Amino acid sequence: MTQVLRPLQELFSDSDDPNLLVGFEQADDAAVYRISDEVAVIETLDFFPPVVDDAWTYGAIAAANAMSDVFAMGGQVKLALNIVAWPDDLDHARLSEVLRGAGEKVLEAGGIVAGGHTIVSPEPKFGLSVTGIASPEKLVRNSGATPGDVLCLTKPIGSGISLTASKDSVTQAHNNLSSVLDSMLQLNKVPSELAVLHGAAAMTDITGFGLIGHSVEMANASGCTFQIYGDTVPLFSDTLELLSAGSESSGLRNNRASLKKIIEVGSTISELLVSAFFDPQTSGPLLIAMPKSAVDIFLTAMEEREQDCWIIGQVLERSDSALIIS
Repeated sequence: MTQVLRPLQELFSDSDDPNLLVGFEQADDAAVYRISDEVAVIETLDFFPPVVDDAWTYGAIAAANAMSDVFAMGGQVKLALNIVAWPDDLDHARLSEVLRGAGEKVLEAGGIVAGGHTIVSPEPKFGLSVTGIASPEKLVRNSGATPGDVLCLTKPIGSGISLTASKDSVTQAHNNLSSVLDSMLQLNKVPSELAVLHGAAAMTDITGFGLIGHSVEMANASGCTFQIYGDTVPLFSDTLELLSAGSESSGLRNNRASLKKIIEVGSTISELLVSAFFDPQTSGPLLIAMPKSAVDIFLTAMEEREQDCWIIGQVLERSDSALIIS
């Protein structure tokens, strides 16, 4: 993707607009443009084919996933536009349910769906273009982590493995599919608000590049090394069993092939567990670098709001590896 984006990066390399706070070069979660000293606009979009059979759930998950980039920047969702690719021969009533599911999630986030665009396509795809806002002073980038910060994760991982197993009709996948869907439907809104309130140093959401890929991005952007404690990372039930049985997506394999050689893995960490950390997530958790002095009060605030959160590692001075799994 770096090669694909290079012409655009070169085209706009001479653009010296001081109000563009986040663009191509940061590899952050969304683009951010300052329109005043008090307000910056956050822009993002995401769409993908169905990940579940139920139309409402598909739409709701797609919306939660698209809005997550705004929350990862510490912003508030304000406006969304539907992105629809739909086959002519597929029941339009199902599309209505997709749109309803997405609309209800946007409403839950405090935003408004104000339109969109639809094309005819052999395969259904759906997502949102999302506009959010944040104070420029309170914007949370993926580049602010410093040595001594504590790494927190707000949801379990392994959703891609579970969805792959479900598509392959693996019986065991149904044991944890309900909890996986509940997690994907859960907005990152409250964890984001609490992270901003308690001074998060850096933040990103875990999506297509998996826990390892997004941790490496965040560590590189911050000029630090992240250490993840392998046995503290929350997994959905049966994740390792499903993975052992062969429920690997192509995304997991691609992530592992491109990233495995640039991370350091302790001798006691199993290959199976590391593979789970490469698993692409849809509407995944926030990874938050929180100053050590603020961790306890942040975790207490999360518990009071009935939000899950796990300490999974720490930020170190930069070493030869961007990521150490121990």
